[in-house]
Amino acid sequence: MEENKDKRGPQEPEKGYSRKARLLAWAGVAFMVFLVIMYTYSLASGAILEF
Repeated sequence: MEENKDKRGPQEPEKGYSRKARLLAWAGVAFMVFLVIMYTYSLASGAILEF
């Protein structure tokens, strides 16, 4: 019979990120996607080159 090689004992379930942290992360992702689309459109249309 093979003994448990893990000396740490029973594992606690991992606690995920808080709801607020996940919300802020998704807001950051959405903002970065918005910036990429905005600058891509500006460069493609030439609007960014006009002063």
